[in-house]
Amino acid sequence: MKKGKKLAIGVSAVLLILVLALLGIVLYLRSLSPRTVVRPISGANIHVEELSYFNGLEKIYGTVYKPQDTLGRKPVLVCCPGLGGTAADWKDICQMVARKGWVAYAFDFRGGAENSRSSGSTLNMTVQTEKADLEMVLKRLLKEDFVDTDHLYLVGHSLGGLVAALVGSGYRNEVAGMVLLAPAFNLPEMCAEVYPHNRDIRDTTFLINTNLGRKFFTEGKSLDSYRWLSRYRNPVLIIHGTEDTIVPIDYAEAAQETFPHATLERMEGVGHAFLGKTGEKMRKLLWAFLEQETTPE
Repeated sequence: MKKGKKLAIGVSAVLLILVLALLGIVLYLRSLSPRTVVRPISGANIHVEELSYFNGLEKIYGTVYKPQDTLGRKPVLVCCPGLGGTAADWKDICQMVARKGWVAYAFDFRGGAENSRSSGSTLNMTVQTEKADLEMVLKRLLKEDFVDTDHLYLVGHSLGGLVAALVGSGYRNEVAGMVLLAPAFNLPEMCAEVYPHNRDIRDTTFLINTNLGRKFFTEGKSLDSYRWLSRYRNPVLIIHGTEDTIVPIDYAEAAQETFPHATLERMEGVGHAFLGKTGEKMRKLLWAFLEQETTPE
């Protein structure tokens, strides 16, 4: 056998081994994302299961909450955590809507938090990577047999609210409505305040509660938070604290004016987080909005 032919066969064999190894890695990663392990919540008539998706080889960890009656398609609420937040932050809201007969889905953005169960580092996370994650989650959820595709809603807090608004505005036919909790429409100004000049941006910067990378700030400074909002003609509820010092309520007021059909609920004396009794009030406002939107006239 000629030397060149032997070399070609050898190269082909190596490539085949690499392809099979890659396939094995993919199958292994998918095996880490069970879809059949269901955990009922005691006394709540709710079933919870991990439902994770993959962006290439990177895992997007998610949890789906289903009512006990899992037959047929249900309205779905997709929950987007804020900076440093995870799917676990949405437990109360997910349980609430599942008790009402909805399905709720909460997930971790890749690199969205230090303790994220999704792949990725916070140093590589940007608004664009979070947009890509939410877009993929929407596309995959819309193919699930438990989803009423006419009644899929987004809710997001802070950075997650900004990402929900940006993605929802581009998915006008798929997203029936949005609830934005203290959405971070001030991100460009916040990034510019930290770093007025791009040349000064460090490789690692601690912002609010998370270590972030250089690209988060360069992208954030150039972002137009309100650019596409006017195209979204479905209903939007914005809930914002009047004492929010991280995202001043002025930005929510500007968003309300930009969305064609938005309502702003002001939480008097409340800051950026919705905890304790303020959380109870927020959840009541959220459910009243969802119930109104899905109740036949």
